[in-house]
Amino acid sequence: MNGMAKVGPAVQLNDFLCCDKFDIMDKVTQIAVPTLVISGTEDNMTPVKYSQYLANKITGAELVIIEGATHYCQLEKPAEVNRAIETFLNKLQNHVLSF
Repeated sequence: MNGMAKVGPAVQLNDFLCCDKFDIMDKVTQIAVPTLVISGTEDNMTPVKYSQYLANKITGAELVIIEGATHYCQLEKPAEVNRAIETFLNKLQNHVLSF
């Protein structure tokens, strides 16, 4: 998060404007790979409803919601995020090994 302050407000504003204009919601159904969607319950930048949308639209996607975390859940609750990723990867590995 300290990196955001270092780049300055002009770069931050441009990043936010670009993110606001980037919209491929109509294409997410085309994602055909195992997908893990992680969201924090207190994320105001990307609210949980958007993560739920992705998980619902991507076939077989798994949704993990980190209680009490914001947009930076990987920094705020790294153990929980890492556990979710490890669990997801283990499921993938077990699936591949079962073939």
